[in-house]
Amino acid sequence: MTTHNQEAYRALRAYLTHLLTDPRDTALENIPAPLRASVEAFLLGKTVYHDAADRPVIYAHDLAAWAHQVVHMSGLEYPVSLATVDINSLRQAMAA
Repeated sequence: MTTHNQEAYRALRAYLTHLLTDPRDTALENIPAPLRASVEAFLLGKTVYHDAADRPVIYAHDLAAWAHQVVHMSGLEYPVSLATVDINSLRQAMAA
């Protein structure tokens, strides 16, 4: 495994762990691109609201449930190429 892939894997794990405890709702567009399709699939049938800019926003408890499923139950339903993971965007998503 390359150094980038190792760092990308650690960043993905840190991001998912962060979502398990982050109490803030999040705009869908702020979910890192490699994970967005998985989150959207998980949200089918769940409540999403829109902010003042009409952006879809996901409840924090739904994101935590998705992260729990990915980490502890089913994993991602599609493979994520670690080589394409933007580590900085994951770090920014956790800081936001």
